[in-house]
Formats: sequence, structure tokens, C-alpha cells
Amino acid sequence: MANDSAVSAILRDRERLHELREARYPAAGSLIQVMMNIPGPDKRLAVAYKLFELCMEALQEALVGAAYKILALERIELALGPVAYLQVSADAAALKLFCLSFEGEHPLSAYWDMDIYDSSGKAMGRHELGAPSRRCYLCGQPAKVCGFLQRHSPEELIGRMAADLAARKAVT
Repeated sequence: MANDSAVSAILRDRERLHELREARYPAAGSLIQVMMNIPGPDKRLAVAYKLFELCMEALQEALVGAAYKILALERIELALGPVAYLQVSADAAALKLFCLSFEGEHPLSAYWDMDIYDSSGKAMGRHELGAPSRRCYLCGQPAKVCGFLQRHSPEELIGRMAADLAARKAVT
């Protein structure tokens, strides 16, 4: 029963994401919505929060390093796990290209989900820019296919997240 209530809360929060984004569309620039790719019904895992913090630190540092101005930053706690909204003074297509490059260079980016929206709320996706779809961090196949077919158990995926986080900490 507890699992059903967690799933219900996640579904409610997925529906709320549109409202949350809509309330934050910038008058100028673009909006980055940062979430985590967390398998299973429990999205509030310690490993997810640690990965989220690493993402936010690295993303903010990369944006500043690339001379993008962060106009606003807001973090929200949902049943989906941590969510952040960054308003950035940049064109949505340029910002999406930047985020794709950032993801390609960071070893933990498979666990992050960064969506870009322009000031009218239009999403700027990988497909619009001709970028390849996300790959599964266990087998390398298209992540959407693995998720849809449930090729890997949440325990396998979370175990990989924890191992990658531990390996990253050992390096730094």
C-alpha cells in the first residue's frame, strides 16, 4: 500500500511539473529544469540527492565558466525527488547545445535530466537539434526502450548509480 501511495504522489508531481515550469518561464532567456533519472517508486534516495548536488555544482560552475548569466535559481522538493529551475540569459537552442556538451563531458550525467524551455514555454529537445537519444547507463541501448521494457531492475540501476558515485568520490 505504501508503494501505491508513493507511485500516486509521483504521478501527481509529474502532472504538476507543467504548472511549476509555467510559473517560472522567464521574460527573457531560457529555463533549465534539472531533475534526476531515478528508477523505481522511491525517488528520495540518498544517492540521488548526492548526485543532484554534484550536478547542480558542476552545472552552475560550467554555466558561469561559459559566461552564461544565471538570473534565478530555485530548488523544489517533490515526490519525484529534487528539482531545480535555473533562469539563464541565453537562447534556448544555444543553451540546449551547451547542456548536451556538458552532459557529454561529465561522467555522472546519465543520472541527470536537464530540460530547456524558452520564454514561451516551448521545450528545446535533443531531437530538434539532431542529437542522439539518451543511452541506458547499464547496457548502452536507448534508455527509453530499456525503461519501457523494464530490462533492468531498479536495484540494478540504483546499484550502478551508487557505484558510479563512489568511484567519482574516490577520484576527487
